[in-house]
Order: sequence, then C-alpha cells, then structure tokens
Amino acid sequence: MKQLFRWFTVLAIFLMIFALWNPGRAVEDPMTAVGAFKFNKGLAAPGFNIETLAGDPVRLEDFRGKVVLIDFWATW
Repeated sequence: MKQLFRWFTVLAIFLMIFALWNPGRAVEDPMTAVGAFKFNKGLAAPGFNIETLAGDPVRLEDFRGKVVLIDFWATW
C-alpha cells in the first residue's frame, strides 16, 4: 500500500512539473483562460436585481458610491 501511494505521489509531482514546464500551454492571464470577468479600476459593475431572504427587492444601483462586497456561494 505504501509503495502504491509513493507511485501516485511521484506521478502527481511529475504531472505538476510537466504542466508548469510546458510553455506552449501557458496563458498570459489565467482569469481570461477560465472565462472569468475581470473588473478594471473605474469600470462600473453591471447592474442586477435580487431578492433578500425576506423577499424584499434589492438593486445594485441602490448602493452607488458605496463599497459593496458580493459573495455568491452554494451548498451543493
């Protein structure tokens, strides 16, 4: 069992080194590579509407000029 664990560890290290070593697959901006939208300073966030747990509507526009932290999460 220990030998099998060692082989998997060596294989994982080899694959990580190969992934980092291969410059042909390198991406200049990893956020762009995964399709994430990156905000630039001074760029307005796209507006959206959402309901609170109590059912009250909230618009991003209501918080204009204030610092807003939006945390999207899931429980699955």
